[in-house]
Amino acid sequence: MISRRALLRLLPAAAAAAPKQRLIIDTHLEVWTDDPKFPFHHPERPKLTVADAKMPAPIENQVEVMKDFGLKYAVLINPRYFGWDNSYISHSLHKYPKLFVAHGLIDPLDPKVHERLRYWVKEHGFQGMRFSPIYHPKGTWLNSKEHYLLWQEAEKLHAVFNYYIAPHQMPMLEEMCGRFPGVKVVVDHAGKPDLKLADPWPEFKKMFALKKHKQVWISNSEPYEMSELKKYPYQDTWPFYKAIYEEFGPKQLVWGTGYPRPRWELPMDKELEFVDKYCDFYSPEARELMLGKNALRIWKFPK
Repeated sequence: MISRRALLRLLPAAAAAAPKQRLIIDTHLEVWTDDPKFPFHHPERPKLTVADAKMPAPIENQVEVMKDFGLKYAVLINPRYFGWDNSYISHSLHKYPKLFVAHGLIDPLDPKVHERLRYWVKEHGFQGMRFSPIYHPKGTWLNSKEHYLLWQEAEKLHAVFNYYIAPHQMPMLEEMCGRFPGVKVVVDHAGKPDLKLADPWPEFKKMFALKKHKQVWISNSEPYEMSELKKYPYQDTWPFYKAIYEEFGPKQLVWGTGYPRPRWELPMDKELEFVDKYCDFYSPEARELMLGKNALRIWKFPK
């Protein structure tokens, strides 16, 4: 029988040999509720109701997911259901302040959009905003002079912007990143390449101009958003994720899931398997950066 003293000598070695749980941060998490206190006001679909949204995806579901899969933090993103009212995201942030940071939505066509940014950051503790120029395919507001004030305010507030954006709009974003290097930017859904095109690569590669701006990160995530196969493991998306990795390098990548259960398009175990198994071009170090460590350089998470 091993002595107690010998056992104590073995404990540090055993602890050192135990695998360390990796840091996982979901950088894109949309939650919503059917609570009438938080009514829907979708900007493009004003008649949309809670019933049309299939099912609620409340914040409590995500808290359980994070416990089940060992996620440390998540970035809450206001879905478009609530329009420019970020109240449910604020409610969720303050209900679980140790788990989340938050991004809201503000109307990019509002002449006082910079004041709305300041309000949600100062009064509600948000760390950024999401903009969706993809809904305005012919719009030019993204790099308009009227938006300089918004980006200047973001620099002062150290706010983060994430963009749901079409490939042809990338030059406008690249211009603003050059003008306002103090604003951290996350590009959603791998830049949304259009796999319906016979050759999506010429348009898709317009995003690569952003790689020279080290305050820009690409979200290499949510393959179901991109895939035309619509079947796991979404093999048609792999070349695009690989190209982003090769162009931007591992320090400019982040990862996110989209929705908590039960709304999942892809359950969490499959989300992680997709990165670990099917995206076999990532190095182990790249996975650590993309799944968690890079997010620490973008947002200020609770201690």
